[in-house]
Amino acid sequence: MKTKKLWMPAAILVLCGACSGGGNSSQVNYSVEGTAADSLKMVYLTDQANDSILDSVAVNAGAFALKGQAAKDALLGIRAKDDSWTVLFLNDGTPVKVNLDTHTLEGSELNNRLTNYDLESAKLIEDMQSFVDTLLTLSEEEVNAKIPQYEAKVKAIGDYYKKIFETEKDNYIPVAFLKNAIGINGLEESGALLDSTHFYMSHPIAKALKDELGAQIAAEEAARAEANKILGQKFTDFEQADPQGKSHKLSEYVGQGKWVLVDFWASWCGPCRAEMPNVVEAYNKYHDKGFDVVGISYDSKQEAWVKAIDELKMPWTHLSDLKGWENVSSDLYGIKAIPANLLINPEGTIEARDLRGEALQQKLAEIFG
Repeated sequence: MKTKKLWMPAAILVLCGACSGGGNSSQVNYSVEGTAADSLKMVYLTDQANDSILDSVAVNAGAFALKGQAAKDALLGIRAKDDSWTVLFLNDGTPVKVNLDTHTLEGSELNNRLTNYDLESAKLIEDMQSFVDTLLTLSEEEVNAKIPQYEAKVKAIGDYYKKIFETEKDNYIPVAFLKNAIGINGLEESGALLDSTHFYMSHPIAKALKDELGAQIAAEEAARAEANKILGQKFTDFEQADPQGKSHKLSEYVGQGKWVLVDFWASWCGPCRAEMPNVVEAYNKYHDKGFDVVGISYDSKQEAWVKAIDELKMPWTHLSDLKGWENVSSDLYGIKAIPANLLINPEGTIEARDLRGEALQQKLAEIFG
């Protein structure tokens, strides 16, 4: 498995650092024989539960060997110093032979399948990453045209992980891919993978990941509940400058007889830029009926802010104090992530928040017909 930060549609998940071991606490022998490039000096055996080093050995004339004990069924890895690839195996007591040049492993039938899955999924991930690298060289218009291709590549990875989980649901192979599967497919779609009735969920890594995600979800729900306390309340005024440097109060636009979407965004925020065509569409459709937008930017650089307004063709009022995340609205309205927005009625009462995509269109259709 290659250690690499991927461009994924979902939030980055962090594998637990508190768990260790395999399906039970008994110890079994591990025996690793391997080959590596002559230039490599050291090889490490790691416990993937917490990325701790269990053992290490010097490479001698392109060969190495490791012997010892570790928890039964622990997910272990073999890697060279400074190499981004870790060859994974489940510690089932069967000796393994590793080739660090080809990232392949021979061992039990279970570990042979694990290796094949790892190599195949890596090909799909590398293909997606190469495509993303290409996107970064294109114009915004060209990127938008290729988004369906990107989404298809992400789906292909997600579908491959689903295949692994369906085929290997009665053993511990899925443990090696659980974190990435949730990261690619999203927690909502992957929720069934965390069902405690699955055999692999008895593994400490899977248990700890489920506990961590549960704590993360609980924290997000608590933050959402706290943020939603402002619903039904009058807006709180603040003052910031427009792109020309002239200072304005929010109350100049809100509570003045129009429905107003106060949109929190930034030029550097990819999801904000992706959502902006939807906001532009809503503005063009309902502006003449009494709908307005006020953009509050979390930029810190004037030039980037003004350039994005022009590029994204955003015809509404724009304000910012150019303090980034220190923008005063962050504390006033509990803005901890962007894109975010508030829909405020003509009297200045906050009616909804974080309406994006079709949800924004549906809400405005209810209001304006």
